[in-house]
Amino acid sequence: MWRQHTYKLLFSTLLLCGGLLMATNAGELKQSQAFDWIDVLGEGTTFLVACLWLGLIISSRPAGRVTEWLYYGSLLLMFSYFLDLLDEFIRYPDALRLMSWLESLPAPVGMLVLTIGLVGWHREQRAIDRQLRGRELFLRDHELIDPLTQLYGAEYLYAVLQREITLHRSMQKPLSLLLLDVDNFADFNRQYGIAAGDNYLVQLSELLSNQLRYSDVVCRYNGDRFVALLPNTAQLQANIIAQHLQQQFSLLTNQNQQPQLTLISLEVEQLSAKDALQQALNTLTSARKHGPLTLQTD
Repeated sequence: MWRQHTYKLLFSTLLLCGGLLMATNAGELKQSQAFDWIDVLGEGTTFLVACLWLGLIISSRPAGRVTEWLYYGSLLLMFSYFLDLLDEFIRYPDALRLMSWLESLPAPVGMLVLTIGLVGWHREQRAIDRQLRGRELFLRDHELIDPLTQLYGAEYLYAVLQREITLHRSMQKPLSLLLLDVDNFADFNRQYGIAAGDNYLVQLSELLSNQLRYSDVVCRYNGDRFVALLPNTAQLQANIIAQHLQQQFSLLTNQNQQPQLTLISLEVEQLSAKDALQQALNTLTSARKHGPLTLQTD
């Protein structure tokens, strides 16, 4: 996750450095006997907790709107607590009100922004809970989890796709598929070893799970192919999702040790899961003729 938030780490560091530079230029260091170590302990702990919140958000969440709210809310709190801590060591002129405002104003704004992010996070968790409850009921009767990637397998894909086709057609809503193929995966295994191949598939499955929406269903269709089911998604939106995934593939491993990938997206128009997947495979075959890392739409 850290790679997705590099700019956030850089921006946070620059903001704290800017606050420190501003404080040192605006005031002068207090004598050590003037330090109130009880206040230093309390305000320092508050600042460290805010830093911890920020680190947890960056390390555990994918990029997205909710993550942005959580990040900037935590950053404003961290900045406010940092200046509050510096106030214990630096004395400002009585006529200077800027530093006092910078200590006070970011905190309530940060709390408001963080609250908006937490509301979004709560909605995400409710959606995940509903999805997991439905899948748990299904899996009580079907052992359909792929042991390597921990994704659903082809059998589950057929069952869910047929259900979603019926549901979306009755509600007149769009349904799309993404199909990802690892080209010449057998050659990759021979060159780098089966362990490296398995590790790549695990990384690929984790990337798909993290980057796709919570409502999407990702399955390992067979050894080197993955299918993502995108409910309530038209062709144009599926294309945007596919383009975003393409940009993330370079993060998986060293470019010199990365298999070639072909990714296609298409809106489901067939009445059966079998016909829809066959159309996806036909589109994939056509896309592979255009070379690796090809994005083709139907």
